[in-house]
Amino acid sequence: MDINSQETRSFSYKRGFSFWTIFLTIVLIATIIGAIAIGSTYIEPGVVYKVLINKLLNQNIFDSTWNIMFDNIIWEIRLPRVLLGAICGAGLALCGVLMQCVTKNPIAEPYILGISSGASCGAVAIIILGGMSSIGITSITGGAFIGSIISGVLVFVIGTQMGRITSTTRLVLSGMAISTIFSALTNLLIYSAKNSNQAKNALFWTIGSLGGAKWDILLIPFIALVFVIIVSFIMSKSLDILLLGDDSAVILGINVKLVKSVILILATLLTSTLVAITGAIGFIGLVVPHVCRTIAGSDHKKLIILSSLVGSIFLILSDVVARWIFPPIEIPIGIITSLVGGPFFLYLISNKNYSFGGND
Repeated sequence: MDINSQETRSFSYKRGFSFWTIFLTIVLIATIIGAIAIGSTYIEPGVVYKVLINKLLNQNIFDSTWNIMFDNIIWEIRLPRVLLGAICGAGLALCGVLMQCVTKNPIAEPYILGISSGASCGAVAIIILGGMSSIGITSITGGAFIGSIISGVLVFVIGTQMGRITSTTRLVLSGMAISTIFSALTNLLIYSAKNSNQAKNALFWTIGSLGGAKWDILLIPFIALVFVIIVSFIMSKSLDILLLGDDSAVILGINVKLVKSVILILATLLTSTLVAITGAIGFIGLVVPHVCRTIAGSDHKKLIILSSLVGSIFLILSDVVARWIFPPIEIPIGIITSLVGGPFFLYLISNKNYSFGGND
C-alpha cells in the first residue's frame, strides 16, 4: 500500500511539473506578444502575431491590412528588446540557481561575486573618461565585459585559490570585498563627471536597461545562455548531490572542487555577458529560484527549466512597467525588479513552511 501511495505521489508530482512547464511556456509566448504590443504607439496583439508569423516564415501568410510602419516597429525595435529581456531574465535566474547551489546559501544571487560592480565600473569608466559623444554602446559593452571578467577572476583567485579550496564563506566574503572596491571606484568616476549628462547616463546604466537591444547583440548572450543551460543539465545530478554537503558529496564520488569551479566559471561568464549588455538588474537571480523551488523542489533539471521560464516572464513584464509607468520617460528596469522582488522575497522568507530545499 505504501508503494502504491508513493507511485501515485510521484506520478502526480511529475504531472504537476509538466503542467507548469506547458503553462509557463504559453504565458511566456503571450507575454512576448503583449510586451511588443505595448509602447508609445499601441499595436493590437493580433497585428503583432500576424507580423511575427509573416516575418518568421518570410511569407505573406496574412495580408497586410495594417500600417506598414508597424512592421518596422515590431520587428526592428520591440522584438529585439523583448527577446533580450527573455534571454537576460532566463540567464540571471539560472545563475541564481547555480550560485545558491554552490554556496548552499538561500540569499545568494548572480551578483554575489561582485560581477555587477565590476561591469558597472568598466561601463562607467568608458562613459566618463571616453565622453558620450565619442563612444557608442559597443564600447560601453566592451568596457563592462572587461570589468566584470576582472572582478570575477579576482574573486575566483582569492576566494577559491584557483579552485584549490571550496570554502563558501571565503568565496562570499571575497565577493563582497571586491564588490565594495569596484562600487567605490564607480562612485568616484561618477563624482568626477564633467557634466550632469555624463553622470545621468552612467547612473542609468548601473541600474539596468534593455534600451540598447538590437538584433546584432542578441547572438552572443543567447549562445552563452544555451551553453550554460546544456552544461548545467549535464551536471544536474552533481548539483543535486552538492546540496547534501561537501562531505556527503565526496563519499558519493563527486569531485567537489571541480564541480564548484566549473559552476563558478559558468555563472561568471554568463552573468558577465548579460550585465555587459543590460547593466545590473537585481533580484531576478535571488527571487525566481525560490519561487520555482515551491514547484520543483531541489531537482536541478526541473529548476533550470522553470527558473529560465519564470525569469524571462518576470523581466519582460518588468520592462513593460518601466516603459509604461511614466510615459514617455523610461525608468531603469532595476528599480522595477527591486520594487517587485523585494516585498515578494520578504513574503517568501516570512512563510513558516518555506525552506531552502523546497518541497519534494
